[in-house]
Amino acid sequence: MKRMSSAIILALSLSPSLAFASNDYAVDSEASSISFATIKKTYVVEPANLSGLEGSVDASGSFSITAPLSSIATGIPIRNQRLNDLFFDSKKFPMLKVEGQVSIESLDESGAQLQQAIPAKVTLFGNTKDVTLNMNIIKSGDNIFAFTTKPVIISGAKFAIPEENLKAVSATVGNIDISSTVPVNVSLVFKEK
Repeated sequence: MKRMSSAIILALSLSPSLAFASNDYAVDSEASSISFATIKKTYVVEPANLSGLEGSVDASGSFSITAPLSSIATGIPIRNQRLNDLFFDSKKFPMLKVEGQVSIESLDESGAQLQQAIPAKVTLFGNTKDVTLNMNIIKSGDNIFAFTTKPVIISGAKFAIPEENLKAVSATVGNIDISSTVPVNVSLVFKEK
């Protein structure tokens, strides 16, 4: 679950790379998401995603993206609630934030493509850490599409999410083993403002 939070953060940081054109772009919340997977009992993989992303990339390549942790969707409402209440403490730390700078010079026309490792600052659980996002970015008409080329592996411990939080979640399901790291993928769409 800690991995989930980190994964979400990574995914958000990747989205800014879509601003490679000469105009400002805003995140299309309906078409963008960050997905991750928790792993329990060593082999049981449970997919989840984060929606409601907001943010923009300006003409200089500066980006800022946020996502509400309350949007976590695992397919099981009680699991969503436990992640928010017990793991992420989302009442105190409600948002995931990703900021950074991308090179946008080569995305100046429709059909332009870019593959880039994007350094970003991710803020989660009140802590800000450096994360590198490997993204494919494609401009098509007035839209920019950005998606990870490989999963980003994130650990909740990196953002100082206490081990007790993960144990509290585990206790609700019979104290089964839950991994503290998760793979994260990002799929983002930006629309010209």
